[in-house]
Amino acid sequence: MVREAGMRKVILTIALVALTWALMAPRSLAQGEQPAQGTASYETGEVVVILEEGMTTVGPVTQPFQRLLVRVTSGERAGSEVEVSVGVRDLNTAGVRYEPGDRVYLSRTVGPDGQEVFFIIDRDRSTPLLVLAFLFVVAILLLGRWKGLRALASLAITFAVLIWILVPRILAGDNPVATAIVASFVIFTLTMLLTHGIGKLTAAAIAGTSVSLILTGLLAALFVRAASLTGLASEEAAFLQVVVGGQAINPQGLLLAGMIIGALGVLDDITVSQSSLVFELRRANPLLTGWELFASGVRVGRDHIAATVNTLVLAYAGAALPLLLLFTQLDQPLLQVVNREVVTEEIVRTLVGSLGLISAVPLTTGFASWLAVRTAPEHLSHDHHSHHHH
Repeated sequence: MVREAGMRKVILTIALVALTWALMAPRSLAQGEQPAQGTASYETGEVVVILEEGMTTVGPVTQPFQRLLVRVTSGERAGSEVEVSVGVRDLNTAGVRYEPGDRVYLSRTVGPDGQEVFFIIDRDRSTPLLVLAFLFVVAILLLGRWKGLRALASLAITFAVLIWILVPRILAGDNPVATAIVASFVIFTLTMLLTHGIGKLTAAAIAGTSVSLILTGLLAALFVRAASLTGLASEEAAFLQVVVGGQAINPQGLLLAGMIIGALGVLDDITVSQSSLVFELRRANPLLTGWELFASGVRVGRDHIAATVNTLVLAYAGAALPLLLLFTQLDQPLLQVVNREVVTEEIVRTLVGSLGLISAVPLTTGFASWLAVRTAPEHLSHDHHSHHHH
């Protein structure tokens, strides 16, 4: 019991230190140090009527166009009606068409002569997103009940760390890789403690996740450099460099940070499952040695790792499906297609994440076996049932 209390103090201390570091994130964005937006502002609006529509030619492209009357619903111009053009001077290759009643986001620009110009940025998709989020919350609460509520709280913590800690620190010029590793540690430590409670099972999962995540980061750094990946293969990464202006953000480091955060999403599932498995085996048969627990846990983990790696590959492949389709239409050898940076980046991301997952099985099983054999059999049931199974 003394060891148990000591271990809990260590876990809480580490979590507190990490959280303190996180809360010291720069507040520059909140203190008005945002990039100047000039005279542009952003409003919401609703399409009232279609004034004109048809086909037009913009450069070499023939495309649909519309002239719309839009009622502004926010800002200082709320209630007024303005004319907005779509596809008249700008490209509309997607063939976007609006109907009366459609809600939109507007960009309002005031020129040097005081003349206002409105552009439609995109549709307002808040209603379907809110409905989908509501269905998600209801489903997880109906199935998980109190554990589902803890899962939602963990999800909130994850978003808070990513949006209010990770992003501001990277924008402030901190090393993206180091920032991602520390932010990941904060996320999985707090969420595991909240979801699964404090105990040796959680301690083993945290230890396994920590080492696997560091290994993933090292492998990512090694192969990103070996493959000479710049981190600027995607349009988003290149556009970010333009938006941030003089702020120094290392695109290669940003690529590595993304790989680390992406791997964390499935690492915690494997580590908690492996740790829970080992303690269940120990509870069922207290006579098993540490090596026997380890061997049994790894055997079961092989099945789990095969399914999880396949899940990771399919997730990345699904996100890159348009890219895959594009390259199938190019008259180039497969090796040349694979050698393109945008493709190589996804391959490195997938394989590095998979290697991190594979390493998590023996590492977490080893930590859990070492702790399980040092737990008295009469304490196993209590320690096990204070945790949540995946």
